[in-house]
Amino acid sequence: MERSRRGFSLIELLAVLAILGVLAALLTPAVGSAVAKARRLRMANQLRQIAIAHASCRDDRAAALDLDRATNLAEWAAALAWHSGVNDAALYVVPEDFLIPAGLPLPRAVLASHGQRPADDFSQFPLAFTALIRLPANANPSTTPLAYGRGLDPATGFWKPSQGDDGGICGTDGGWIVFLDGHVQFFRSLDEDGGALIRHGDGAPTADIRETVPPGVRAINWKGVVWERTNGPG
Repeated sequence: MERSRRGFSLIELLAVLAILGVLAALLTPAVGSAVAKARRLRMANQLRQIAIAHASCRDDRAAALDLDRATNLAEWAAALAWHSGVNDAALYVVPEDFLIPAGLPLPRAVLASHGQRPADDFSQFPLAFTALIRLPANANPSTTPLAYGRGLDPATGFWKPSQGDDGGICGTDGGWIVFLDGHVQFFRSLDEDGGALIRHGDGAPTADIRETVPPGVRAINWKGVVWERTNGPG
């Protein structure tokens, strides 16, 4: 005797769809948070590797001169790659960066095939970090920043929205700073508790990253000079 076949009723199908919708609503924030956390950890590791490369040639006078002559981050990265041997362009790029046009291939090497200059595809690519140049040889390694996530507004201590050539790589959520000794720290802002950084000279707390270095130090991103420490405030 042939058994009768019973399909799902409309109510049962709607109930299943409703359950799936609830599950999706519950899981989506968790998945998004995990992806954002993984991206942040990757960026922290990138900055740490850059600091390690910098430390390997910090006592090399020729390297210091080449780094200090850089007018933008691509030139600085090329000088660092030339003197340290760390030539991986991926250290300076965040694939999810809002500035990268869809479909644009990521650069693979910092240096051009010949010479010390940056590769053409790297030199014009939106790079994710800002580096400090002209740092003194006797700078305190644990309190002196070497580089940070693009988009920090030194006047406010907050990271900018993800828009414009110097927009926040993580938007206004915050950003990473790597110090000369290689330790990396994430800051939502620099103005917490009177200042999250240490001022150069007197060791007082400060929320202005420009005050962590002596006059003459510059910050450069992929476009050029972002700020320069002067003798006055800021």
